[in-house]
Amino acid sequence: MSHTCKAALVRCMDFRLDPELTDYVRAQNLLHDIDVISIAGAAKNIVDDPQGFVMTQIGLSVKLHEITEVHLMHHSDCGAYGGSRMFASLEEEKAMHIEQMQKAKEVISTSYPSLTVLMFFAVIGENDRITCVEPV
Repeated sequence: MSHTCKAALVRCMDFRLDPELTDYVRAQNLLHDIDVISIAGAAKNIVDDPQGFVMTQIGLSVKLHEITEVHLMHHSDCGAYGGSRMFASLEEEKAMHIEQMQKAKEVISTSYPSLTVLMFFAVIGENDRITCVEPV
């Protein structure tokens, strides 16, 4: 293939992640070097359906663009998981998202053992903007 990229980003479709998510891609030196897979709940689809839409997209990214990394990006107050109101604290919410991303990482690594899977959690503040993006 004549065009390749380094990574695929599995992110939630939530509009509140923009434009800060572009800043994240820039900070990772991935601007114009990343396939973006956007779906409600991000890696939730991988956990719920290991043969489903997101894994198909990752497979295409591997096949067509020869990616070497997958970035999983979850965020607080994600509607696909019921939002922040479903959790007693941000720490509890973050722990659940990390658990979901770990499960998704296992699925990805089983299908594509050569891929590096990185996980990140974004906190959405009161102004509906990302206040921080933390590697997990």
